[in-house]
Amino acid sequence: MGTSTSLPLPFLEASQPLLHWWGEQWLKSTVPIAKLHLTWLETVTEAMQIEAAFFQAMAESGEKLTQCFSYNDGDHSPAALNSCYHEIMQTLTDAHFQRLEKVAELSHEFRRCLWEEI
Repeated sequence: MGTSTSLPLPFLEASQPLLHWWGEQWLKSTVPIAKLHLTWLETVTEAMQIEAAFFQAMAESGEKLTQCFSYNDGDHSPAALNSCYHEIMQTLTDAHFQRLEKVAELSHEFRRCLWEEI
């Protein structure tokens, strides 16, 4: 069998001091980095849930708009379409402002959680 030769990896060699320092900080830290990372991941999860709720509102509004233009519900006068459109836009506006409010709360909650961990 042939011998295997290891190829030099300059980026790995150059990063060893940083990895060593990171390991020391991890072991010395009074606040485990893992807890901070977990807090960050929980915040990202909440942000994704907020976005999913907004996307759901957008999808429901798109469905409602399709129903407004379909010929199954009868009245298709310009006034009825205008009313339907304004109702949809109000729903989307409310969903967007609710989204912004939750994101603002999320930012404050994230900072509070970080300070609690520290």
